[in-house]
Order: sequence, then structure tokens, then C-alpha cells
Amino acid sequence: MISGPSHFRTTAWSVVIGAQEDDGHQKHDCLSRLCKTYWKPVYQYIRRRGLSHDEARDMTQEYFTTFLEKDFVLTADRERGKFRTFVLVTVNRFLTKQLTRRSKREARLNIIIPTEDDGEEFMLPELAIKETAEDEFNRRWALSIIESTLEHMKEECRSGNKKYYYQALELFLESAASSHSLSYREMAQRLDVSEVDITNYLFRGRNIFQKLLREEIRQSVSSESAIDEEIEALKEYLRA
Repeated sequence: MISGPSHFRTTAWSVVIGAQEDDGHQKHDCLSRLCKTYWKPVYQYIRRRGLSHDEARDMTQEYFTTFLEKDFVLTADRERGKFRTFVLVTVNRFLTKQLTRRSKREARLNIIIPTEDDGEEFMLPELAIKETAEDEFNRRWALSIIESTLEHMKEECRSGNKKYYYQALELFLESAASSHSLSYREMAQRLDVSEVDITNYLFRGRNIFQKLLREEIRQSVSSESAIDEEIEALKEYLRA
């Protein structure tokens, strides 16, 4: 029985394996986790096939509905490679069939996907030179992994001084992404702590983040050695 988010950070392919179990509660929670991680990469990939926002959103909903109804996850095999590769293969197969039958199909299936984005038309950035839709899928996957890891870190650092580890890292990342990077002194002023404290909080925050990132990736690879490979791939996708 799953008691909370920490259950997911246990063994290799834990979420996928949990989604393959007969236990209704565990299966539902694991499938929800998989859908949350992969629906944005799938949506962006489908957009690249020439569909509008509304069409791509509907098709993404249909893919995940079919994914759940047909138990696609049962055919996922850790020995055959990365789970994200499995998702991309199944999306391609599904999309090919759906686009062929698209004009004949009027009924829309309904599945609940993150509601905070309902009605929002996601920007479709220009692809870089020589970049493919598969490259963008992988970049969106990398961003989803980072977002999920940050969520787990926020949960883990809710109390005591640990909250500063998350707040300092969050502020550092926001600053790095902005046009004006904050100095350690400015970050210290924002959090009302000393500059020495910021240095310590960032050091500890980075360590916690790296640990959780490894645990996040461990869920969808077949061996410990593959974790480092995925982290390097993740860095490469984010640099693109």
C-alpha cells in the first residue's frame, strides 16, 4: 500500500512496476505519477506533428486514456531500455493510428490531467538547428524530472532549518534564469539570513537535490550504472 510520495523513491523502475500491480490503490497512484511526468513531453511532441493546441491537447488526453484502458504499461520491460523511450514508441504508434482514423472519429475520451494548465495554450518554441521533435520530447522530459525533484525537495525540507535549504536553492535557480543574477549578499537579504548562512544553505540544498534527483531517475532505469548516464543526458538536453 502506498502511504505517500516517499514510497516512490525506493527501487529501480518502482513507479512502473507499481503501475503493473493488481493492487488498485497502488496502480492508480503509480499511473497518476507517470501521467504527470510525461503528459507535457507528449503534448509538445504531438504539437510538432502539426496539430493545433486544442487538437494536441485532445490527442494527448486520448493517448493517456488509451494508455490506461489498454494497460500499455504492462508491456514495458526494464531490460529493453529507458521508460521514456517506451513512451515515445507508444506515442508514435498511437498517433499514427489516430491520425489515420482522425476524420472518422468524433467522440472524445476524457481523462483528468493537471488542471492548473486547463485553457492555457503552451508556447511552441522554434526548434534549434538540426533539432528534432524527439530532441524536444527529451528536453521536456528533463524539465519534468527537475520539476518533480524540486517538488520532492520542497516536501522533504518543510520544517526547521531545512526549509532554508530549499528556499536558497529555489532563489538561486530563479536568479540564474533571470537577466539579473543575485549575489550571495542579495540572496541573504531576501531570506533575512547572513551571507555565510546562504553559502551553507546552498551547499546542503544542492546535496539534497542531487540525492533526490538520483532517486527520481532510479525509478525508470534498469541499473545503478544507468543513473549517471541519464543525469549526463539530462544535462545535455537542458543545455540544448
